[in-house]
Amino acid sequence: MKTLTVILLTMILSACAVMEQVEKNPLTSELITNQLTLRFIAADDDDPVERSLKIQQVVTKLQTRVDGEVEFTLVEFEQMVRQEIDWQSISPADQELLNFAFTKARQVISDLIGEGVVEPDERYTLVTLLTWVNNAAMRVR
Repeated sequence: MKTLTVILLTMILSACAVMEQVEKNPLTSELITNQLTLRFIAADDDDPVERSLKIQQVVTKLQTRVDGEVEFTLVEFEQMVRQEIDWQSISPADQELLNFAFTKARQVISDLIGEGVVEPDERYTLVTLLTWVNNAAMRVR
């Protein structure tokens, strides 16, 4: 599950790069996110339905945190996501790649919503991305 989480979160963070385009072209951003999600689900020998369900569980956990009443900053959100990762179970190369993805995603999201407390109306950016990932995963049967 931890490896799945790492790959899922890498995929999510990579998809954050498309978030720059959400206001300009939301359909393209959603399509890219859907394709990343579906390709990830199909990329392994595991049962795709099982992988899809695992993705949905991780996304639901993150959405619950984002949708909650507790205030958080972008830094704190990044820490929430990082806590889902079993860093000891992944190679140094994958750790470096994941750290780069976190840095890039944080830059992109920070440009959209800033570094301070993520206000309820700004959570839309995070919720939108998580929703797209979840919707794509739910289509796998």
